[in-house]
Amino acid sequence: MENVILLDTSAFIIGYEVSDVDAEHYTVPAVRKELRSGDLSSLRLDTALQTGRLSIRRPEAQYVAELDAAAAELGEAGVLSYADMELLALAIQLRAEGKNPVVVSDDYSVQNVADHLGLRYSSLATLGIKRRFDWSVYCPGCRRSFSELQPGSVCPVCGTELKRKPVRKRPAQRR
Repeated sequence: MENVILLDTSAFIIGYEVSDVDAEHYTVPAVRKELRSGDLSSLRLDTALQTGRLSIRRPEAQYVAELDAAAAELGEAGVLSYADMELLALAIQLRAEGKNPVVVSDDYSVQNVADHLGLRYSSLATLGIKRRFDWSVYCPGCRRSFSELQPGSVCPVCGTELKRKPVRKRPAQRR
């Protein structure tokens, strides 16, 4: 199985250089939007695209739906950015195409979902997750539970800021 590297926004910010690793590299359109135009991280992305060492690819809808279900199951829905969701969905798609994706991200929520999905992941500036969590979203004011963070992260009933707490912890596979 061919290894492919998927780069999150944090990889470009931290300084990942696609020329240092001999593998296919991918990112998603939303990552480009998260980078500030003219910053060094944006220039890294543009240079990698111009040299042909990086491809931008959008995941197909069925893989986005699969990811949405997994994120909701873990309580990570509403926490992952749109770029995170696209990147993880693309990883699922590439695996279905017979490739071996490695998601490069320092975002613990991305790593949590990747671990749950059996995807390989790597971090650059942090040690990465040691445990995988299933989260519960709740309102400390009225004690209601929610399946995901609500818009604005406030309780639609009483207006209190919503909180998350781990309800299940398991060792991460550390892929």
